[in-house]
Amino acid sequence: MKCSRVVLLVLAMVLATAWSWAAVTGVAVVKQVAGQAELVRAGQRQPLMAGMALQAGDVLTTAADGQVGLIFHDGSVLALRDNSFLRIQAFRFEPLEEQFDFQLSLEQGGALFESGKIGTLAPEQFSFAIPQGTIGIRGTKFIVEVEP
Repeated sequence: MKCSRVVLLVLAMVLATAWSWAAVTGVAVVKQVAGQAELVRAGQRQPLMAGMALQAGDVLTTAADGQVGLIFHDGSVLALRDNSFLRIQAFRFEPLEEQFDFQLSLEQGGALFESGKIGTLAPEQFSFAIPQGTIGIRGTKFIVEVEP
């Protein structure tokens, strides 16, 4: 129950600052980090910090005390809980050209996700893979947990 409260608190903080998100390079920005979390990019590990821009192909990991809040360029929000492993497989948001692609993969841990514009404009272009299968958008919010 405590973990759920922390994830919801992180999500609330991310949502509270979502509209103030300035344009960044990359596909998402880290809005909140609590505890230990790492970014793995091109095989290089580094501590994850608020304000970092994320790219397709990045892997995010959280330790036993870690939680992370992200906001994607289309306004989608993701709160990643402790002991998680998330890969940003692909992200493309070009509404004027009607080009959309959003693929996430959660191999371990849990997340709360709220879809942004891709979920509204092209829900068939969104997928959230877990070891047991793939989640598609049929609403705007969902919570997923994957056991190690």
